[in-house]
Amino acid sequence: MDILDGKRFNSPIRANIQQHRTSLASLLVLWIMFQMGPLPCRSQCMEDGLSYCNVGVINMTSDGGVKLRTTIETIDDDVLTINIDQLIVGISASGPFLQRIAAYTETITYAVYRDPVFQIPNGNTIEEIELNGAGVLRTIVAGTNNHLKRLQVERCLLDRLPPTLHEMGELTELIIMRCALSALRLDMLLANSKLTIVDLSQNKIRQILPVTTAAKHESAIVSLSFIENLLERLDMAAFAMMPNLQSLDLWGNRIVRFEATAPVTYPSLSQLYLVANEIAYFDARNLSLPSLEVLLLNQNALTEVPAHWGVMPRLKNLGLEENKFKQVDMSVFRMFPELTGIYLGQGEIESVRTSSPVVLPILADLLLEQNKLVSVNLTGCTFPNMHTISLVENRLTAIPPLFQHFPKMSMLAISNPIKCSNVVAFKKQIVAERLYVSVGTSQYECDTTSSIELDPSRRICCDA
Repeated sequence: MDILDGKRFNSPIRANIQQHRTSLASLLVLWIMFQMGPLPCRSQCMEDGLSYCNVGVINMTSDGGVKLRTTIETIDDDVLTINIDQLIVGISASGPFLQRIAAYTETITYAVYRDPVFQIPNGNTIEEIELNGAGVLRTIVAGTNNHLKRLQVERCLLDRLPPTLHEMGELTELIIMRCALSALRLDMLLANSKLTIVDLSQNKIRQILPVTTAAKHESAIVSLSFIENLLERLDMAAFAMMPNLQSLDLWGNRIVRFEATAPVTYPSLSQLYLVANEIAYFDARNLSLPSLEVLLLNQNALTEVPAHWGVMPRLKNLGLEENKFKQVDMSVFRMFPELTGIYLGQGEIESVRTSSPVVLPILADLLLEQNKLVSVNLTGCTFPNMHTISLVENRLTAIPPLFQHFPKMSMLAISNPIKCSNVVAFKKQIVAERLYVSVGTSQYECDTTSSIELDPSRRICCDA
């Protein structure tokens, strides 16, 4: 928040009106922002389908409260947002000001907040607070509060969770992003019995400290995000006190080891995102994830397809793209009977085979594009519902003989150095659009050394 003379905030407040008349005529969502220039008043205030009205200067040290109340009581029902060009308060934009403004609004958003402390007074009735630009904020202090449901803080200097977090008894959503959190004590989150969504993305978290004392109640957290932090090791046993957890997102950390040091079950976890880390060691033998449907391990440092998966009977989508393994043994996937998609693109894979028979009754997609494949042998694989196999941009010189094994399958083999002598036998599948290879209207359009006629207007690009 821009602070000028006498605590003047040269920044508009946009107030979004929820049109159910209370004693103050309606409830507001206030936006405290940088100066954006006056928005049109009621007679011409339509923008992107929302109605705005500009009320100029609001001086809360004199008649500002009356002026704001009068505006609310007399404004047309279809006006959704009030814009205040300039806000003047006495001491601080939190604390007493927050208490007074609560008479007019349930939700307040500060696009800029320039004090090191943000105070939420005891008994304050605002339900949602956002601090989207709080570059010097170091501390949030809250009194006992049974109204606040959502707290969002971005771009701040907080290096730990607010110590009075437990005072916010009705809090369901906590977002602290682009701040300076360095270590996370999970018992701080468990102190709020109604907290369901926690997003701590883009901080500097290096360590997650597990709960050390028995929790007084079961955690309600269903979504937990640590996107783009500095974690190097992940012990899944740390979250054992979160039985309702459904989504865990650790995209873009520095995790090298993924494991569970003690047996643990997450009965509700359905989505686990480990993309863009440095995982070279993956051992999930101590994990039981009976509801897991999506597991993404893309963009890591795995040199082998993991063999120690734990219990994941409902896994549907498995992402292993952009890793470092050179061979894939399809038999490792037999423990996932509900798999529908295996994603293995953009890696260094040279061969795919199975060392023993494997049945995946509903597998539909096997994507292997942009690897270094020279061999694909799926003899021993029973995939009755296989729909798409993508082999685009590899090093195959022959079309793998898979059509007889998978009668419902379409194969994408574009941008491979297929021999003309091999591809000629697959004209029927190409015409039927079950096999897609590189084609052109002439040899000039081909990147290969030769081509053969597919029909009078098209040629199959291939190597002599």
